[in-house]
Amino acid sequence: MKRILAALITGLPLLSMGQETYTMKLLPQLHQSQWVNASNQTDAHISVGLPVLSGTSFYIYNSGFTYNSLFHRVNDSTIAIHPSDFIDKLKDKNIVSFGANVSILSANVTFDKFTVGFSVADKADVRFTYPKDLFKFAWYGNGAYIGQSLNIGDFGLKASWYREYALHGTYNYKKWTFGASPKLLFGKTNINTKQSYLQVYTDADYYAITAQTEMNIQTSGFADSADRAENRMSFPGYAFNTKNKGLGIDLGASYQYNDKITIAGGINNLGYINWKSNIHNYTTGPRSITFEGFDLATMLQGDSSELISTSQYLDSVENMIDFDKNTDAYRTSLSTEFYAMGTYAINDKHTVGMQVSTQRFAKRMILASTLYYRIALSKHFTGALTYTMKTSSAFNIGGAIVARFAGMQWYLATDNWWASVKPLDAKNMNVNMGVNLVFGDRFKKKNKVADEMIYHDHDIRPGSISDLMERAADEDEETLMNHDRPQ
Repeated sequence: MKRILAALITGLPLLSMGQETYTMKLLPQLHQSQWVNASNQTDAHISVGLPVLSGTSFYIYNSGFTYNSLFHRVNDSTIAIHPSDFIDKLKDKNIVSFGANVSILSANVTFDKFTVGFSVADKADVRFTYPKDLFKFAWYGNGAYIGQSLNIGDFGLKASWYREYALHGTYNYKKWTFGASPKLLFGKTNINTKQSYLQVYTDADYYAITAQTEMNIQTSGFADSADRAENRMSFPGYAFNTKNKGLGIDLGASYQYNDKITIAGGINNLGYINWKSNIHNYTTGPRSITFEGFDLATMLQGDSSELISTSQYLDSVENMIDFDKNTDAYRTSLSTEFYAMGTYAINDKHTVGMQVSTQRFAKRMILASTLYYRIALSKHFTGALTYTMKTSSAFNIGGAIVARFAGMQWYLATDNWWASVKPLDAKNMNVNMGVNLVFGDRFKKKNKVADEMIYHDHDIRPGSISDLMERAADEDEETLMNHDRPQ
């Protein structure tokens, strides 16, 4: 158990990956945006993501506090901690999550009415919940909560590393665009607290402390002493493990109300992973213990009965934290997200919009609302500016830059530029960046088809829509002259 906790503290922050991003949903010219908004369609006829360099992202989110809200600099060399300053601001249950995303390979091709693509990526998701009661108990002690119960062990941890093989497709039907991304998942490592409960109650009359606990911690992919002795765990074993299979899907749809207004919505990461390899689960409880205190005078007199009672208390405490082990397979669900958005095209260059999204984790909803403005500076540059208000993180100014030159496309997007300026005051930060190879333009292809239709129907130069309009005007003028001519 100690080795698992050590691995969590030292290793998982380096492996954690996630999908908490809002600005990327509003950049349809990137085929990576289809990974978070299934109905998006890229501008390029063919788009290929470079291995590792394309589709790389990371994020950090802490709903409870920032570094500067916990640590205060007294002078140039001294830092003080004032827990009481932030404990009152905590919710009953708080969340810390962090991650990144590494794309191994991706590509997308567009046709007249549909697009197809695929992607291979290594992903993980680390989300940890902690209770406000723990800080209250540690800072104020149980004396401030006589006759009350504090659940100081109400923790939740979901940490996964897995590989995702996904297909991406969209289809245009009249004013609708439908998108779907079915996924095949292979889990590598997981920690899941199915249950975590440690309640402390202080009796109002006798001040006796009663503690109750029940825990169920599930793990996969961590080596125990037997695994190490037989050399059963190695990095290739992690990287190419295909025993922990899972399925997932992203769904999305958009509706073009008119030339200016488009509305869209969808669901991301609806799915699960079955964990079957290298299972080491730890359970305890339900168990309880009541501590009525020690008679210090009796102990000093060497009363053996008091010493025996003390030994029994210690045995009871040890029994409470003694974990039973099993190797039962288990299933975890992905972190599902629901979202909806609307955009308004002011003209060909300027677009504004809004989106809302929600994720449920550990019986708490994480809500986010984003306002955005996008400008097409030229055919080579696109810029975006966003403002996101997220649960417990109201100030997030973000945006994106997309550049396309000589068959290559560079992009950088974030939901919070301010975090790069003052990271110690930020609760939320993320970065999405990459390089794609792009060929052709699906809009030019559509225009070419339209021009060919004009050419065959009216016997004029391809692409000369203005000639067609002039010819129509001449025909109208001739008709009018014939109408005015005496019969």
